[in-house]
Amino acid sequence: MKALRRILFLLIGLIVLAGVIAYVDGNSLPIDHTVSVTGAVPAPPQKVFALITDVADGAHWRHSVKSVKVLPPDAGRDHWIENLGHGQTMTFLATRTDFLTRRDVLLTVPGDTYGGTWTYELSPGATPDETTLKITETGFIHPPIYRFVMAHVFGPTRNLDQYMTDIQADATKP
Repeated sequence: MKALRRILFLLIGLIVLAGVIAYVDGNSLPIDHTVSVTGAVPAPPQKVFALITDVADGAHWRHSVKSVKVLPPDAGRDHWIENLGHGQTMTFLATRTDFLTRRDVLLTVPGDTYGGTWTYELSPGATPDETTLKITETGFIHPPIYRFVMAHVFGPTRNLDQYMTDIQADATKP
């Protein structure tokens, strides 16, 4: 019985130690960050731009989006809420849209534990049926544990990589 209790205390101690290390490491990471991914999308700029700006259809081709609620425009700008499942929602506002070349989208999360902007930049690809898409996230993450997880577990471009994979896959559909 004593051996079992010691093992239990040792496991609890290791879990607490891991949590403290993650917190300290996360606290040493910057709150603000900027990361980018660039990829070739097998579709002309018109189709890629249409996918990015048709937010109501996002749940049909984006891996992590379960549903989208389009809100009334905010000063003429697209405004919507994405449901990611498990009770998680994110509110977005398109702050800038330049036809076929650029779109800036602001993310707001209740409590502002994290947020920022995504900038989509489109340019002609190697062929007329290809678009080079660069997505840049300029954001912030306040909780140190979230910063640790993003830096060391998921990777700083995880969401951008998934978006790029999703848009590349959907762009090939007729």
